[in-house]
This record gives sequence, structure tokens and C-alpha cells, in this order.
Amino acid sequence: MADKGKIEKFILEDLQQKQRFIPTPTKMDNLVSQLLTRRGYARGQAASQQTELWNELVGKEVAKSTRAGAIRRGVLEVLCQSSAVMQELAFKKETLIKQLNNELLGKQLVDIKLRVADVTGNEESAV
Repeated sequence: MADKGKIEKFILEDLQQKQRFIPTPTKMDNLVSQLLTRRGYARGQAASQQTELWNELVGKEVAKSTRAGAIRRGVLEVLCQSSAVMQELAFKKETLIKQLNNELLGKQLVDIKLRVADVTGNEESAV
């Protein structure tokens, strides 16, 4: 009897050692999400939506001479073509922050950093 118990125990231990962990298949939505993240597609799409929203909020005339940049730590960076446009936006800063916070999902703006720069990207000064 004792030998039978030892044999069963040995067989069970042997089976446990031979068993391999087979992970469950990854869900397709997780794979697509990882691919989009690695390639940066989601970031580009979010940036274009953000640009469209900015242009809609400030109007066509101001949008021609500004460019909304990235949001980092709750601060939206905006490039302005001239100091006059920058000053106009500085007066509207609080209103713009409230409007953007109402429209942006998942991000909360704390401030808008305005810079006078060539709208193509050459920075000159900051406020």
C-alpha cells in the first residue's frame, strides 16, 4: 500500500514537471492598440484633433497666425506669429483654458504658454 501511494505521488510530480504553461491568446484589440502606440499613429491623430479644436475656438483669423503645440504637464504651448496676436490670446487665456478643458477628454489644461515665433517653428521669445 505504501508503495502504491509513493508511485502515485511520483507520477503526479512527474506530470506537473512535464506540464507547460500555455498563455492565453492576446486579444486583437490589445494588439492593435500596441501597434498604434508603437508607430505613433494615436499621437498624430490626437494632435490633429487638438489643432482642429484650437482653430475652431480662436477663429480663422487668429488660427492663421498661431499654431497649437503639445500639451505637457497640463500646459498647452501655442506659437504666435506676432506679439500682437500673443497679447490678444493672453487676454483670452482663462476663457480658452475653460473652453479647451470642456472639449478635451482625458486632459486637463492648467495654463497656456504663448511664444512669439515663426509659425513654421523657429522660436524667438516666450511669455
